[in-house]
Amino acid sequence: MPDDSITILRDPAPADIARTPQEFLRQLDGPTLIIVQGRDPSRCRALSTLLHGNEPSGLKAIHGWLRNGEQPAITLLCFILSVSAALEPPLFSWRQLQGERDLNRCFRPPFDSSPGRVAEQTLALLDQYKPECLIDIHNTSGMNPPFGVVIEEDPAHEALVALFTRRLIITDIRLGALMEISRPDFPVATIECGGNRDPAADRLAVEGVWRFLQEEHVLQLPPAGLHMDLYHHPVRLELAPDTKLTFADEPDPAADITVPRHLERYNFGLVDSGTFLFWLGPRASSRMRLRDAAGADVLPQFFDVQGHRLYAAQPLKLFMVTNSPLIACSDCLLYAAPETGHSVIDD
Repeated sequence: MPDDSITILRDPAPADIARTPQEFLRQLDGPTLIIVQGRDPSRCRALSTLLHGNEPSGLKAIHGWLRNGEQPAITLLCFILSVSAALEPPLFSWRQLQGERDLNRCFRPPFDSSPGRVAEQTLALLDQYKPECLIDIHNTSGMNPPFGVVIEEDPAHEALVALFTRRLIITDIRLGALMEISRPDFPVATIECGGNRDPAADRLAVEGVWRFLQEEHVLQLPPAGLHMDLYHHPVRLELAPDTKLTFADEPDPAADITVPRHLERYNFGLVDSGTFLFWLGPRASSRMRLRDAAGADVLPQFFDVQGHRLYAAQPLKLFMVTNSPLIACSDCLLYAAPETGHSVIDD
């Protein structure tokens, strides 16, 4: 059974950090909180990474930063949590351990599982240390440009996201994710750095983490504001766990849903009304649900079923389109939001 107690490691010396991220991961005794005193120890900010074991960009970034021995502007709390899932062979391949809940769905009661107890301890430690903000670093399973996700649209949340990217999703869907603990006095932002095997995602994480740790103030927008690409009220396409899902270039007669291999290329690109998305088998309509924040199925508002094909019913941005059948059937196949264009966010 995985260890569900969080180990606290204080001010590790660069010489104590293993040479590679993989070796560093093996050094950790299960879920870990690393505390590094800042130049201003009277304040602290938090960073979490590896909530999912197959999303390593944040881990790689914090590993390199610790190896460099730099001191943060203010004290850092760094949570590295799904260590056992990340170590499960092959390395960085599993979102969570088989049979376990998704840790990033456990940050609300009940905390009656191993991931739930890790989440509960994380919340208690955040309450104890009272950081001024938190960045939660992730990767996507499919091809995606970087983007941020928040539950509040205000300058502090947008300033955090802007350390990494100008794409921002404001969601009212609640799943028990860490970012949902965000408050006006404690902004939390999720950063999706890009694909989990994309070197560009690793570079973005390194650059964004450096800014987050070295800048004296990270919750203020520049006087001129920022040009942000904003998406409001996303919906998620959820599939029944027993859905027969195929990724192929032609319809599979044995599948409930056949997704063209190129679908993930639409991530954050504009999908015009009438665009073909994927093929449907006889059971498809009973296997899929497009969930909004209230839990209602709003599929007809966004998608148009014509025979055995699904089309976009309005101009959309798709994002987090996965190419993993396991993730598609246990979490969701994709998110969608109406096309809204660019906005200027003023401080």
